[in-house]
Amino acid sequence: MVNSLRKIKEVRLIERIAGRFKVKDRSVIVSIGDDAAVVRGPQRKYLIFTSDMLIESVHFKKSEDYQKVGYKAMAVSISDIAAMGGIPKYALISVGLPKKNVDRIAGQLFTGIESCAKKFGIEVVGGDTNRSDKLVIDVFAVGEVEPDKVVLRSTAQSGDHIFVSGPLGGSFRGKHLSFTPRVMESRFLVKNFKVTSMIDLSDGLGMDLNRICDASGVGALIFENKIPKSRGVFKTEAALFDGEDFELLFTLSKEDALRFFHMMDKRKADMRFYQIGRITDLFRGVKMVTRDGKVKDVSCDGFKHFQKT
Repeated sequence: MVNSLRKIKEVRLIERIAGRFKVKDRSVIVSIGDDAAVVRGPQRKYLIFTSDMLIESVHFKKSEDYQKVGYKAMAVSISDIAAMGGIPKYALISVGLPKKNVDRIAGQLFTGIESCAKKFGIEVVGGDTNRSDKLVIDVFAVGEVEPDKVVLRSTAQSGDHIFVSGPLGGSFRGKHLSFTPRVMESRFLVKNFKVTSMIDLSDGLGMDLNRICDASGVGALIFENKIPKSRGVFKTEAALFDGEDFELLFTLSKEDALRFFHMMDKRKADMRFYQIGRITDLFRGVKMVTRDGKVKDVSCDGFKHFQKT
């Protein structure tokens, strides 16, 4: 689903925008550059703000079910809030609707949005509508999180264990329109452990793990035989670079990882997690140990080269 070179250009654009908008207000805890912004709120809570835009022919096809598109539009913003350790609360929905079949499209779209909002207890409190040549949906969502439970991309540490919350790859076969945001998993993690970093896998394991490494100033070593693949996915490249899995990628210290393994052994299988590697300070970026014992650099735009171990 993801064009890697296009995503790299997007990252650079975001960096330039962040450089222009320097935040001075001390109530802002996290601004541009993470899954969502975090601001001090009332009653000893932090507020989480996120906005995601879906555009016809970019994030979904014109032929796809508009009810599923509406569900996805809400779900991607919920996933961002989950990646910060938070609970989604409110949303504003803005849509650009084509003139042809507007009633049918809007009806299906908002049915999908409503179903996702109800599933996660979100109140839709406003928004905007306009005419557009293509269907465009923007969801601005607000969540909340306790100050001691907010999780960032920038706090991974050497020795941390790396986990994902589900199988990866092949999202274009339908998962990108029907995934479940990992709010339950996120809250389980932040309530029981000190999660050292977390991000939702919107752009693929290869790119998003590099984002954690860049933000934290560390490297990551992952193992090809540990990466879980979605049903019907056989190539590691697909699991690394297809994108739009919307699983959680997170890190735990060695001590918390041991407690995590022990706790998961005792739990029923309502949640599954997969350990895929370790954080290191021996290098920067992401490397992968292949099944035959070689080491590959995993960059944002794909594999780079082999070297012998």
